[in-house]
Amino acid sequence: MGKIINSKISADKIVYKIELNYHEARQLKNHTKNTHIFSLDLCQNNSRIIQRGAKRGAKYFVIPLSLKSRKKKKYNKISYQKIENKNKVAFVYVVNKDPLF
Repeated sequence: MGKIINSKISADKIVYKIELNYHEARQLKNHTKNTHIFSLDLCQNNSRIIQRGAKRGAKYFVIPLSLKSRKKKKYNKISYQKIENKNKVAFVYVVNKDPLF
């Protein structure tokens, strides 16, 4: 994973200088706009994986009750990215919300 090596505070924003190894930089595929920085240290809510089907072939991530809503929501599109390093795998899901909810 990358690291922030410098930060500079200006009037209305903070400018970060980040350092990535070559493999991580290639995963961006030259997409330098709409990038988000997050830390794996912030992932503190526990979840689990459910296995279903013959020989437990299908695996599902469980959405914790604390994130669920009683109202049914319709999602237009769900996409994800898998980010790996030597000892961890992070799955980042992006869910487009229905504008009526």
